[in-house]
Amino acid sequence: MDRKKRELLKDMRNALDYASWREAAEIVDRMDGRDDWRSEDASSDYDWRLIRARLRQVRQYRQEDAVPKLVHHLRQGLHWNLGNTGSAALYGHAYVGTKRLIHEYIAEIADVLDWLCDTDHPAFPRPAKMQFFHDLAQSYGRSALMLSGGATLGLFHVGVVKALYREGLVPSIMSGSSAGSVVGATIGSRAPSEVEKLLDPEAAYYHFWRILPWRDMLRNRAMMDQNQLRKAIAANVGDLTFEEAHKLSGRVVNITVSPAGVNQPPRLLNYLTFPYLYLHEAILASCAVPVLFPPVMLMTQDENQQRVPYMPLLRWNDGSLKSDLPILRMRRLHNVNHFIVSQTNPHVLPFVTHHEPGEGGVLDTVRNYAFSSVRTQAKSLVDLVRQNLPAGGLARTLDIAGSVLEQEYRGNINIIPEVSLWRYANVTSNPSMDAIKRFMLEGERATWPRIEMIRNQTLISQTLNDCVERLERSPGLPRVGGGQSAASKPALQVVRPRPA
Repeated sequence: MDRKKRELLKDMRNALDYASWREAAEIVDRMDGRDDWRSEDASSDYDWRLIRARLRQVRQYRQEDAVPKLVHHLRQGLHWNLGNTGSAALYGHAYVGTKRLIHEYIAEIADVLDWLCDTDHPAFPRPAKMQFFHDLAQSYGRSALMLSGGATLGLFHVGVVKALYREGLVPSIMSGSSAGSVVGATIGSRAPSEVEKLLDPEAAYYHFWRILPWRDMLRNRAMMDQNQLRKAIAANVGDLTFEEAHKLSGRVVNITVSPAGVNQPPRLLNYLTFPYLYLHEAILASCAVPVLFPPVMLMTQDENQQRVPYMPLLRWNDGSLKSDLPILRMRRLHNVNHFIVSQTNPHVLPFVTHHEPGEGGVLDTVRNYAFSSVRTQAKSLVDLVRQNLPAGGLARTLDIAGSVLEQEYRGNINIIPEVSLWRYANVTSNPSMDAIKRFMLEGERATWPRIEMIRNQTLISQTLNDCVERLERSPGLPRVGGGQSAASKPALQVVRPRPA
């Protein structure tokens, strides 16, 4: 490796913003001849002939002003991951981006959708246009950002959100468990104009921990002061119901909680399932790790706008115990079929690879197979023991262990920090400002190599939702369907893929 390349790689490792990282990465790609790979359409990793043919067809119909043909072509031919263009393997060759054909196809489709939305055409009247975009957005699906648990390691999530926000790529649908619920709700309870301020590490409150005196530990059956946790949540998140937060921010915040007792499933809390629940207690419950914090009673707003207990006989705790990443429920509730995961759970990090499926080599494949086999065997053993125990504390502990083992901790795109003793030493401590900045910068740096992949895989769905929103805001145009109006969501900043 020559000196120039070593310096560029060092610049990438030490970059303080995405523009600097990308500039160095593009030079390295050119030095290594990856521009030639990107310029060549052919690859066994995707159906390049299909994508090239459809790109030519769309361009031809647009040039000919053949709107009916174009609408028909898109309505039943535009699907998520068409021709395997979303394959992670396509993003494992170069530091920045993938095949130029894929960038051109996605940018062209987004431009055509905007053109169809904003151009009046006698063959495409407004009611038909509204129906077309509503149906296409529904069939294409949406993306969501999922923030795992992780205690203080969850500060990594703030850096991930910052990197995505600066590129206009934060999905309007977010889920959070435990520490992730704090980050997600902080963003999801503020007006869009306030988000930039929240990305300043000195603009938020990060002192979540205070160890109780031993007498209080015995009385509360917990090691940490829940009042301090409540104070930190109140400093970062507005005292709003889920419905109020959605109206204010335009974002759909989802928070997971696990039952402290038996005969209750985990719950996914959001403005659709629990519109009148208050965010504060939902986050407090999602962060209530057993032993560290006692379980929490949720609070709701009654018909007189008074704060009252929600099902006062029930208590809830750490959402990541039963549903760290509520993928199935998110699919059903929000039509999500693409998941961007920021994973910081301390018990998960040592066992997950930084490579996406298809990116890694033989060693990653063997490692994943070994971990999967061990996890399956451990889960079977836990279930066997649990089924032969009477109901009680040990049975509930094993039930939690089984839930932790059976969960899936990865999505379509995964952003994961490096494992280090420094992180584990800080997992349940109040970080210094230097540590906060370090956690956030690590989150940003881990996100930058995924930016173009995320941009490509979210641009079309963002464009469709933006088109539906613009049409629904048009005077005199009736809404289509009985689902959530896109007008209740904020306008998304659609950023076209830059040539790779």
